[in-house]
Amino acid sequence: MLARLFTYSLFGIDAKPVEVEVDISPGAMPKTILVGLAEAAVRESTHRVERALVNSGYTRPIDRIVINLSPADLPKDAASFDLPIALGLLCASGQLQSERFDDYAAVGELALDGTLRPIKGALSMALATKAQGKRGLLVPVANAHEAAVVEDIEIYPVGSLAEAVGFYSGQLDATPVDFSWDDVVEEHGQYPIDFFDVKGQETAKRAVTVAAAGGHHLLMIGSPGTGKTLLAQRLGTILPQLTQQESLETTRIYSAVGRLDDDQALVLLRPFRSPHHTISEAGLVGGGSTPAPGEISLAHHGV
Repeated sequence: MLARLFTYSLFGIDAKPVEVEVDISPGAMPKTILVGLAEAAVRESTHRVERALVNSGYTRPIDRIVINLSPADLPKDAASFDLPIALGLLCASGQLQSERFDDYAAVGELALDGTLRPIKGALSMALATKAQGKRGLLVPVANAHEAAVVEDIEIYPVGSLAEAVGFYSGQLDATPVDFSWDDVVEEHGQYPIDFFDVKGQETAKRAVTVAAAGGHHLLMIGSPGTGKTLLAQRLGTILPQLTQQESLETTRIYSAVGRLDDDQALVLLRPFRSPHHTISEAGLVGGGSTPAPGEISLAHHGV
């Protein structure tokens, strides 16, 4: 029996749609085959999924299983494929019947007991869900508020494989997450530091103020302990507040590298980065075999 559902793969800070196809051939030699340019984290998912199924009370198929991740030329390197693969196995083995797979995608890393762990890039995946025309997205509970920032789609938080099965089968009375921009700004929109903390250094403060007002580059030179870092850290506090678009752009970057706090749905304050002078080129400008943002990207719309 063949099952199809959709998920997303993070590539840099963008999420690309991926179709998960699971085919089970009864009577064939038991074996699990995973194809579709899957990296190590995805190849290992078959072992996590197997134990998560059993420990959640479901039956692991013992027939020949072929799992295809399409498009095949797109590298896939994240544990967020665990949940859609598990759901595909349940559907292909007849343990789950659902008409919601076309409308709702799913992402999530499974623990061995079937609970869902947080993933990277939930905001980008929610944006991709909207762009693809899907009705909604299932995400781990810890990522729900981050993904709910995206308007016009439904974000459903699920804490376990069993809850995801309940949603797709229609047995779980789930409610999409509500998001209020004003509430988040009120809770997380205040800087813990202030430009007025700096005493003296009137000339340096004047230079910092001029640089902030005109968007100029600034070079500060001085002996250790004279307040260079103190001033630089507070430069963001005298810049205009991040707009919604700027906040979304910055949040996507921090989400992609897993730097969002657990209770933080958005980056509302201008970031401050202070890389060491021995940092590598890839660490500064980004890159690598799997593209990842560097310090310059992490300072986007900040200092």
